[in-house]
Amino acid sequence: MTTVPAGIAAQAAITQQNVALSVIKQNAQADQAIAAILAESAETVAAATRGNNVNIRV
Repeated sequence: MTTVPAGIAAQAAITQQNVALSVIKQNAQADQAIAAILAESAETVAAATRGNNVNIRV
């Protein structure tokens, strides 16, 4: 088995860390996009004129 020089190993570790941070960032951005969609949907439903007063009789 061959050993990897320290500089190459360090660069590989930095690259792996950068990839992991990129994935975390993309997940956070996706979560924010979903939250924005849900907030917009909630505002749209709240602003709707139909269905504000619902009388349920059994």
